[in-house]
Amino acid sequence: MFYNNAAVLPYWIKEVTKVIHYLGPDNVFVSIVESNSGDNSAELLEDFDRILKTMGVKRRVLTRDTSIERPPSQLMQETAPPRITFLAAVRNLVMEPLVQHGGYTRVVFSNDIFIEAESIVELLDTKGGDYDMACGLDLSFWGLYDQWVLRDRLGRMASTLWPYFLEDTGFRAVMADEPAPVFTCWNGIVAMRADPFLPLALRTGQLSTSPLSRPLAATHPAYPQPQNLTPAATPPVRFRTSAPDECYSSECFLLPYDLRRQFELNNIYVNPRVINGYMWQWYVWFKWVTRHWAVKWWIERVENGNGVHLAKFILGDPGKIWQWDGGECHPVRGSFGFCVSVCSS
Repeated sequence: MFYNNAAVLPYWIKEVTKVIHYLGPDNVFVSIVESNSGDNSAELLEDFDRILKTMGVKRRVLTRDTSIERPPSQLMQETAPPRITFLAAVRNLVMEPLVQHGGYTRVVFSNDIFIEAESIVELLDTKGGDYDMACGLDLSFWGLYDQWVLRDRLGRMASTLWPYFLEDTGFRAVMADEPAPVFTCWNGIVAMRADPFLPLALRTGQLSTSPLSRPLAATHPAYPQPQNLTPAATPPVRFRTSAPDECYSSECFLLPYDLRRQFELNNIYVNPRVINGYMWQWYVWFKWVTRHWAVKWWIERVENGNGVHLAKFILGDPGKIWQWDGGECHPVRGSFGFCVSVCSS
């Protein structure tokens, strides 16, 4: 998914091309959607399409796409409902070739980020491949960027500051530079199982044939469902918007939430070694400057997580955080923008 990304695309294309060579052109399918750009993003992606063709890579590269109407700019603020509806639809459009033809066991979904080829391979190899979904770390300005989506393994909000998690397991994992179990994540780039997206006839046996161990919450749009329904027999998952009684959430939060609740795919991790960013200067800062051995020593041995609990960013009024089936909820329902609050809870 790309929109006005001429600044990031040359780097992204170069690194993704390296990954394709590493994995083997016969082993990947590339699906890209670009729309409504006012720069030369479309031309850059059309050049990439030609490169993929010469490599023999199966692909679908849609540029200047008009099949999904983009809302007016005033309705495209970060948490605005029209924006989430639009993004969910575009993400589903990206997934169409997989849904229609299957043939793959893993999906790597990248946002418009700066990232190294080695980091993408690292993501794919999270926990030696023993995961249902693995996410990178998108870092910017103060630290952790996408806190609307990320929840620790207990469903609680994270901190912007390293090591990000306030619960002990995640805290210690990030301190050791190891994957941390989480409830939900996205954070720039993810690798996940392909089967939940596929029609039943195209699935490869990745999903359980036992009934769900817990019923769906009554707030879920698929509720009620047969008591004996198994993950293997559950209809394909799609990116979606929040149901009326759910916590108002990003489409990128609801996807891992649905993987948990409908498919019991609970092995979800953030890999702190998979650093990525949306802006070059912050990517350089967090990828190389803060990873320099001397700076890293200071962060780990001197700062040692000091103050991490003081830097939660809440989208909305901190006094209105509430609990639901998906954990702690940012109080932004119906907002056409967001208020960021720093709290010390």
